Amino acid sequence: MPLIDFRARPNTKEIMSLYDQPGREFHWKRWDCPPPPKVELDEFMANLTGVGVTRAVVTGRQVVKDDGLAFGITNDWIAGCVAQYSDTLIGFAGIDIGAGEAAVREIERAVTELGMKGISIDPFTAKLYPNDRAVYPVYEKAAELGIPVVTTVGPLVGKFGDPYHFDEPTQDFPTVKFVYSHAVWPQVLDWLALAYRRPNVYLEPSIYWINPGCDPMWIAANGSLSDQILYASAFPFATLDSMNKVRARWNWSDEAWHKFTYANAARVLGIE
Repeated sequence: MPLIDFRARPNTKEIMSLYDQPGREFHWKRWDCPPPPKVELDEFMANLTGVGVTRAVVTGRQVVKDDGLAFGITNDWIAGCVAQYSDTLIGFAGIDIGAGEAAVREIERAVTELGMKGISIDPFTAKLYPNDRAVYPVYEKAAELGIPVVTTVGPLVGKFGDPYHFDEPTQDFPTVKFVYSHAVWPQVLDWLALAYRRPNVYLEPSIYWINPGCDPMWIAANGSLSDQILYASAFPFATLDSMNKVRARWNWSDEAWHKFTYANAARVLGIE
């Protein structure tokens, strides 16, 4: 069966070095997942396909200052990885929504020149709420290019991940497919309500799927929101075979499982 991992970052030295800074150790402890070793890209790809993943989205992350990239990885590097494994990897450009017009130009370049299939944004790094009108040019460019937008949410980003801040942009840009990464917990019912209101909202509940109070999410994934919840491992913060733990913990119909692990992501990505 085909399987799409909607957020899996290679554990190469370039990616893993982003999380080597002092003070980040607690992340690994919270998720009970020790950091994997730094490997070459080909070893990551072997591990990825070894657990049955047929396609994987590699998302960028960027914080840009006046003198250049302050944190993250260049979109050219991501594009280079995709070029080596274009039959498996799908690149999403990291965009700093605090960069103003430069952010819009980078979206255009990433899509038209680098071949990226979407963008990944982190409102918490820019200290901008996602419904701030300063962010709207990013959404407008995504709508113009017909690409999806992945946004990092979840408890670690605090107030910048509150689902109520996402209601306006998802209404104002109905043609844009918004994927909320690490979504649902702890405001499980609020996120599900947003998806219920907005058919262009997709929830990706990686990392937090076993936390207390998450059961309604899986009821929804097997029921009324089966078309809007999709799988991602969030590797390297969880194991590449996380889908096995998710399936073992809850009862899934075959149809709902296929939507969760493949069909919903394929729709977002424009894969037949």
